Amino acid sequence: MKFLAASLLTAVTAIPSQVHIALAGQDANGVSNGMNIAWKTEGNSAPLTSVKYSFTSVSVLDQTVTGTARNYLEDYGFHHQAIIQDIPCATSKVHYQVGGDADGWSEVFSFKPAPCSYDPIKVSIFGDMGYLDSEQRPMLIALDGLEKVWSATYTRETLETLKNEEAIDFVWLLGDIGYIDDSFSHTGSVVHFTYEETYDGYMQWMQNISATMPLMVLPGNHESGCHDPSCVTQFFKYGKHLMNFTAYNERWHMPSKESGGSRDTNMWYSFNYGPVHFVSINCETDFPGAGEEFLDDSGIPYLKAGGFGAEGEFLAWLEADLAKADAGRKAGGRPWIVVGGHRPYNTAFPLAGDLFQKYGVDMYFAGHSHSYSRTLSDGLAWIVVGGAGCEEMGPPASTLLFGPEGV
Repeated sequence: MKFLAASLLTAVTAIPSQVHIALAGQDANGVSNGMNIAWKTEGNSAPLTSVKYSFTSVSVLDQTVTGTARNYLEDYGFHHQAIIQDIPCATSKVHYQVGGDADGWSEVFSFKPAPCSYDPIKVSIFGDMGYLDSEQRPMLIALDGLEKVWSATYTRETLETLKNEEAIDFVWLLGDIGYIDDSFSHTGSVVHFTYEETYDGYMQWMQNISATMPLMVLPGNHESGCHDPSCVTQFFKYGKHLMNFTAYNERWHMPSKESGGSRDTNMWYSFNYGPVHFVSINCETDFPGAGEEFLDDSGIPYLKAGGFGAEGEFLAWLEADLAKADAGRKAGGRPWIVVGGHRPYNTAFPLAGDLFQKYGVDMYFAGHSHSYSRTLSDGLAWIVVGGAGCEEMGPPASTLLFGPEGV
């Protein structure tokens, strides 16, 4: 009976959840011709990491790819990834499911691969998105900088509508993903460890979007580490394993390797989609004066950060990447170069402004400031889109007057 109960528990906890996809690979024409499929299973052992898929049929998934599973925090499940490669760019939809026969499969999801042509594309770009809202996750420990009334639900519902109407091709989230490091403020307890369960909740909340179109992300200051009191008081159990962007780099899988970016991380990378070369830069570490150059966002002396490349490696990569994209454009290739980073003009311009001008970057998108603004300077548009809603951003006046909570 005990063995049966344990077997049933394993089967239940190994069912895939939190499915999300990101662009991968690159063909001879620079098209992103793969898709990185990622998900999580609970339990203390890793089930087989498999993706069944088809380029033609939603009911007969006749191809299989296996991947890897990693556990970065003991007793908090396994994170899986596998890459579907060599997707013909003329494919209308790829159908897939993840899991295994022994432990269970996810539902079947579908996505559109990156296009072959340079036809116009539609992208949702924003930063600083929280998880749910102050009605569903009340602020019980209101520290400085935290808001009593806030909402990310409006952004989530808008994304759902855009997805259903096929009005966007993918999402580019410019850091501060879910504000997971603020999670303890919603429990009313400084003892309960909340970081992982909150990250799990956020990613499951986003699954209906993230499993059906690429969700591309980059690092913000709120990805730097866990600030639960338990991560500080129980450093060797929690904090040590979550510092220096660990959860961010283990959960997400961006096309860093194929773009020559940071080694085995998602700290900087680039990709092509339609007529645009997109560049995700790192505004948090690996350059002099970075916000988390040596320590994470908390400033606690033993919560170290940075060091994802050798000295000067990040900026050297950025210049080489922009130079290649600009040369390709001048030879008749993709006409647009768009850069995204977490922090706005006052950080990005001293960091890379000269490179943006030298290689003709068209637009720079950022978050961090919980607002919207745009500036045109010497042909470069600087755009801040950091108002997606989080517990550090109160609602605008229109929400206060007309919001569903009747504030």
